[in-house]
Amino acid sequence: MAEIEKINLPYEGIRHYVIENLRKSGASFEFKNFCANLAKLLIDKKAVKDPNPVGFQGVNFNLSIRDENIVREIIWDFIIQRVITIGDYNNSSWPHLSLTEYGKKAIESSGVIPHDSSGYLKALKNTLPELDTIIETYLLESINTYNINQLLSATITLGCASERAILLIIDSYANTFRENEKSNIFRKKIEGRFIKTQFDEFQKSIKHGLSTYPYDLKENFDNTFTGVYQMIRNNRNDAGHPTGKQIDKDSLFANLRVFIPYCKYIYDLKKYLEENKHD
Repeated sequence: MAEIEKINLPYEGIRHYVIENLRKSGASFEFKNFCANLAKLLIDKKAVKDPNPVGFQGVNFNLSIRDENIVREIIWDFIIQRVITIGDYNNSSWPHLSLTEYGKKAIESSGVIPHDSSGYLKALKNTLPELDTIIETYLLESINTYNINQLLSATITLGCASERAILLIIDSYANTFRENEKSNIFRKKIEGRFIKTQFDEFQKSIKHGLSTYPYDLKENFDNTFTGVYQMIRNNRNDAGHPTGKQIDKDSLFANLRVFIPYCKYIYDLKKYLEENKHD
């Protein structure tokens, strides 16, 4: 079998293709076969050059020793994260591997998943090129700690990313009143207050005119905006106080998945407010 060139991608970039290959490999697989299939995937995606001469229809490829070792490290990361386990129905040891029940749900999910941190952030920044750097910093920290099963830390930092987004939309709302007097009145209600008080005042104020907003902003305000904010905030409060309450990994997985549409809604609302003054 022909060996492909070394993969000129950072660790997280190779991890992205490993996840894509996992989606094609089924519930169980053998390591060497997995690497050969990954090499073919990289060629098909034009991430590396086909080592065969032009016109030669090769179908079997190998990774370099260096890249195979990197894939082995990535697989081990997934074992630690409970996405993959060693063995399968017929074989109890390496090099046979299989997806855990949690891993099946994660890998088979459509769209981006937090296990693919580079793909997740790429999707978010493609959707929101103007993404605030503070949101990005806390969100990346949340993803990274989630992926090593530090669920309390991941929940708290996701809450910080959400809080920053909420403060941005509240500030935009305060700045876009038609009359300065009304803006000053609103600011007096939120200045120096806890985030919950600021959110409640914002929600109460904006709902007076929400019926005149574009359909998507109006229809998704309660579920995509308020609902996700409350869910993330409640989990952050549970994690941030010494209650002893355990954080459920599946719930945190869902929170990270919905953060992208949640954040997009906030930025869409922010843009609308900045282009349309309100009473």
